[in-house]
Amino acid sequence: MRIGELAARTGTSVRALRHYDQAGVLSSVRQENGYRTFTPDDIARVRLIRLFLSVGFTLDEIRRFAPCWQDGHGPDDPAGNDVAADFYRRKLADIDAQLRDLHVIRDRLTTQLSELTGTGPACAPTLEDPHEPDARP
Repeated sequence: MRIGELAARTGTSVRALRHYDQAGVLSSVRQENGYRTFTPDDIARVRLIRLFLSVGFTLDEIRRFAPCWQDGHGPDDPAGNDVAADFYRRKLADIDAQLRDLHVIRDRLTTQLSELTGTGPACAPTLEDPHEPDARP
């Protein structure tokens, strides 16, 4: 499939796909006419890349470790396994911290919603656009 179809099927921009290809986290085959082509398996790979990027992974980290994630196993050599294990531990700690932060935000939003729909006082957001001139008389 061509890059436009992959973009449409993954909700990713063509520019991002070119960037992933250039960064080495996605690979295309160049046709004689210069067009990049991808396989149906690349749909899942792009979704995986986007997921990892959304939670703070870098393209370098994805390039180094995504083959392990996709295949469901780590590198064959023990030294590689140690590096992967250390990396996984750091990322798990980062994800745990993100989850704690998300729980705090969720609790605050739940409290605010309860106050807005119940009888308690709430801190309502300002509905005016701070970039617009004050239209009040």
